[in-house]
Amino acid sequence: MGDAVADPRLQVMLSVPRHPPVIASVPAVLRTAHDVAALHGIRRLLLCTETPDCLNGWRHRLAALPWTEITSYDGSASISDQLDPEAPVLLLAPNGMPDAPRFRRWLSWSRERQQPTTWVWHGAPVATYYPEAKRLLESLPPGCRQFPQQALSPPDASRVPAPSDSWNDVSDADGIRRAERRLFRSLRRSSDGYLARLDRTLSIGLSRLLIRTPITPNGITTLTLILGLLGAVLLARGTSWVSLLGTVMLWSSCVFDGCDGEVARLKILTSPFGARYDALADDGVHLATFVAILLHLHRVRPDLDLAGPAVVLIIGVVLSMVSVWWLINRHPADSRTGFKRLYERLASRDFVYVVVVLTAVERLEWFVWSAAVGANVFWLSLWCAAWRWRTR
Repeated sequence: MGDAVADPRLQVMLSVPRHPPVIASVPAVLRTAHDVAALHGIRRLLLCTETPDCLNGWRHRLAALPWTEITSYDGSASISDQLDPEAPVLLLAPNGMPDAPRFRRWLSWSRERQQPTTWVWHGAPVATYYPEAKRLLESLPPGCRQFPQQALSPPDASRVPAPSDSWNDVSDADGIRRAERRLFRSLRRSSDGYLARLDRTLSIGLSRLLIRTPITPNGITTLTLILGLLGAVLLARGTSWVSLLGTVMLWSSCVFDGCDGEVARLKILTSPFGARYDALADDGVHLATFVAILLHLHRVRPDLDLAGPAVVLIIGVVLSMVSVWWLINRHPADSRTGFKRLYERLASRDFVYVVVVLTAVERLEWFVWSAAVGANVFWLSLWCAAWRWRTR
């Protein structure tokens, strides 16, 4: 969520219902836990559960979080045993999900005031910040292990109204549908190429189906890689109609390429390995496409002398890939602004649409000449833009 609410001492308490509402195949409370964990330096998540087996099946998604379970039905430590009385604590209501930007602003404001503050949505308290946990502990009975609902509205807290769209109530089917629609809308990226926006529309539709299956994001990346390489083989070696089918498979690979990241975010299964694997698979299919185009032309148009443009094209493509990785992909996505965002968009595989059309009209040699120039202009201009940006 951002540095504005960074507090290395902050403790967060969440209630895990016996049957939690599910948002896009993941329990809503688990999504909230991951969103809140984005508060830099968070000390601990306290998950108050109703049954000992409530978290079964979720633990692999909680592994990266600083969480502790407090179960009502066993002899586990009580809330007072887990909370640092001198550190701040944040309580969030169950069956709801905050909107991250508005929640961040409210929490920053509450920290500055250094007094109990309650966030009120449609007349109901949905979050309360205590600058010191001992104020909360004083209101709890000894040995309490249940989520303190009454602590969400302490009498001495300042009540701050929350905007109507700052909280997602997921206690009923309508609320779940609204939360899912908002979640799916968030998958769209400003870095998408112009034609890639169409691909994104299709990939989100596929991702909505894929999250209901056991397939993993890395499995989708593997499928994308196989589909793209097979399409490149068909383009290189097939007849005119088979080659056209190969380009359609390459386009399908582009669509599925968006699904792995979308499913990873929807299922909360993102990982550094998955991101690297996705990038390598993209580059592999990218390079295979250009090689397939050259092999296709060598087979169907042996009269054309494309040796020079082919060498220039491959050099340009390789240098473009290296330049994008070095100047753009090494940096977090959130920091890619200005020229980085523009070049990230230009580096997308929008060109596959051109490949499909030129394959259909049997004029792929036009693509070779234009791409040979364009790829080299791309990496040269990228380095010039990076140099100018650094010397400002």
